[in-house]
Amino acid sequence: MKTALVTGAARGIGRATAVALAAAGVRVYALDRDFPEPLPGVETLVHDLMDLGGLAPLVASLGALDVLVNNAGVQPALPIDQYTDEARKRVLRVNLEAPVELIRAASGPMKARRAGRIINLTSVAAYGAHTDIWYAVTKAGIVSFTRSFAAALGPHGIQVNAVAPGPVDTELMRNAQPERIAQLMKAVYTRRAGRPDEIAEAIRWLALDAPEILNGAVLDITDGSFLR
Repeated sequence: MKTALVTGAARGIGRATAVALAAAGVRVYALDRDFPEPLPGVETLVHDLMDLGGLAPLVASLGALDVLVNNAGVQPALPIDQYTDEARKRVLRVNLEAPVELIRAASGPMKARRAGRIINLTSVAAYGAHTDIWYAVTKAGIVSFTRSFAAALGPHGIQVNAVAPGPVDTELMRNAQPERIAQLMKAVYTRRAGRPDEIAEAIRWLALDAPEILNGAVLDITDGSFLR
């Protein structure tokens, strides 16, 4: 049985991903700061990603992981002149530093087995102007480190890819700046927000079924809100 760790798994895309992987027969560890609702079929872990030092011991305690999904993310939804030091530090820590540390911790055993799949959640925010500048910076950074880790870990049999969703009906989107939501919803082809389970299916495919040659890729799931 394969084993996966999914961060930010209490809600939204993370929760849907944990459920999808568990339904596919994967043993899933779901990590978040809290779990306001039960998450059947998975093992829940409570940890704040602000605690970087606790991540390597936590990963080690789970044994060798086959799949790591770096989904957790925060969006303060603030214009740049209203950002506090605390908000800036949190978005950088949770969105950038924590996933890098998790990849570092999980990839050691993966290299020893010459197998493993890592999926990072970026966003269309990585590719264009955004009203929350620090959030967009972190999402662009995820694209960058996805490709860097793919290059470093690919020779060891590890695939590192990312998904870049457009607007998805999650708490994070609902808390975004209204002008950003309006901008995205005018662009999407179907004129609706995506569902978390739709993004989760793409993540499940990358985690379990994608061909080995797919490495360092960013899969856009944007419904036309961004076209490359």
